Amino acid sequence: MENYKIDFVIPWVDGADRNWLKEKEKYWVKEGNTPFLDGNEDARFRDWDILKYWFRGVEKFAPWVNNIYFVTWGHIPKWLNVNDPQIKIVNHQDYIPNEYLPVFQANPIEINFHKIPGLSEHFVYFNDDMFLIAPVSKNDFFVEGLPREMGCTYLLTNDGKEDTFQYMLFRMMGQINKHFNFRECLRQNWKKWFNLKYKKHLLNNILLARFNNVSGLYAPHVPSSLTKSIMEEVWEVMPEAMEETCKHRFRNPRDITQYMFRYWAIMKGSFAPTNIFDYSEEFFITNNYNKKLFDTIKKQKVKLICLNDSVELKNFEEVKNQVIRCFESILPEKSKFEMGGK
Repeated sequence: MENYKIDFVIPWVDGADRNWLKEKEKYWVKEGNTPFLDGNEDARFRDWDILKYWFRGVEKFAPWVNNIYFVTWGHIPKWLNVNDPQIKIVNHQDYIPNEYLPVFQANPIEINFHKIPGLSEHFVYFNDDMFLIAPVSKNDFFVEGLPREMGCTYLLTNDGKEDTFQYMLFRMMGQINKHFNFRECLRQNWKKWFNLKYKKHLLNNILLARFNNVSGLYAPHVPSSLTKSIMEEVWEVMPEAMEETCKHRFRNPRDITQYMFRYWAIMKGSFAPTNIFDYSEEFFITNNYNKKLFDTIKKQKVKLICLNDSVELKNFEEVKNQVIRCFESILPEKSKFEMGGK
């Protein structure tokens, strides 16, 4: 068992908070409402009413966690036991420079995590749609102080859908190739790049090894194992790109995301090889077929899941209630992080 402290960080927004909504709309009209930006859809902020299961999952499946940093614009769930010593409430203004506030998208919030007062060197970042549904150990996230990652490449292509996140990926790969030579990275850490744990994903590394530049790097949309030292290094190397992202109140094609820190660790060889797909799964919730998601939760088929909401989901309340029933079947008891809990 790793003997250093590992914190969890989870940001949350109450999409129904009238004061927050009023402020968001004011800035959207002022500077966000252009064809090149997104991030104002209700699906990005609506509440699935399942956050309490995140805390229950942490207590039951990761009892070794040090502290939980709950990052918020200012709103706090009424049921959250803020007096629990493990919970640290962090407002955006506590660590993001005032010149960039307020902000209504995740990227500036995420790329400044290393500035949170008291945060441990090693921490795991969860989106509020990522959940533990089975026991995890420290070694699922870090091994000998190194984040567990997949040193796997893929061909990043433009599918013509004008997806903002896709532009971010191209932007970040440009930065990676500016600072690293892919073939040299392979030579220096070939055992990590050509690792049998990657299974079918290893083939891409073999096929693309002859190039000096990397097209794309896998960073599955599951909890991110991060270190403050890597974050600080990236900020030191590319301050202009990071500061530009902080100035974007809404999602922008030129944003740098927290994936950059994962990419950086991989290219440096500062990671422990794993196959994240062996113990986690990402789901895109649809209007009709979500049986695999429901079965995965109820039967605890993996350790970690991510539930991706969609602007196309029309029967939201029906699906939400089904998801709640699934979580209730494996996590029915209140945690000590809830008012009236243990």
